[in-house]
Amino acid sequence: MSEHILLSLKANVFEITISRPERKNAMTGEMYGALAAALRQAQTDNEVRVVLIKGQPGVFCAGNDIDDFIASPPIKSDAPVWSFFSALMELDKPVVAAVDGAAIGIGTTMLLHCDLAFATPRSVFALPFTSLGITPEGASTVLLPLLAGRQRATELLMLGKKIDAARAELLGLLNDVVPPEELLDVAGSHANALAQLPEAVVRRTKRLIQDGLELHIARQYVAEREALAATVIAPAAQQAFAKFLGKRKTA
Repeated sequence: MSEHILLSLKANVFEITISRPERKNAMTGEMYGALAAALRQAQTDNEVRVVLIKGQPGVFCAGNDIDDFIASPPIKSDAPVWSFFSALMELDKPVVAAVDGAAIGIGTTMLLHCDLAFATPRSVFALPFTSLGITPEGASTVLLPLLAGRQRATELLMLGKKIDAARAELLGLLNDVVPPEELLDVAGSHANALAQLPEAVVRRTKRLIQDGLELHIARQYVAEREALAATVIAPAAQQAFAKFLGKRKTA
């Protein structure tokens, strides 16, 4: 497990907290591995009925830790980030997300696999894949067009346009936008409401919702994984990473 992934179980709600605030919860391979293990634990633990994913006040997830990403690019199908996505997609228990702060890259794409998502007005969302010389991930190229429409999905996935929480809610990424001091109460109340419903029916309903898209999601997920594995080691990505790191050192 990772010191940056904190777990707790309260009244059948399994809380997963991303906790690396000093790096704005930028994700490393170790953290992805811990998240995957936590989600698999949630799947098999009979005490768990709902999963709640959150960060800290003002910090959700800044995407990949670029240093770690360069050192260990996800070129193999069993890379930790793919294990995380697989565990998230295979989980048949409801997942609720509470977003406060930046949700960049995977901070946004993971929301496409959550059943409910809530955010605060100070949250921002961006998918800067092409500017980093890589292709999208997590079946986002099928799920985002279904939510937002092809043209808006193109704007987000190709241009990497940053949007605020109100826009994200309008596009279907969020259920609601609430004040920061109310976020955990709102997300928690929805998680608790789900936990009180008949478990077998909730899990079957989630599966029915997913099954209609399963073929498209599975096919696109694999295609994206293969495309990213190819682009992440190509010159465009290497140049983009070097530029990003250079800006950070001079900041």
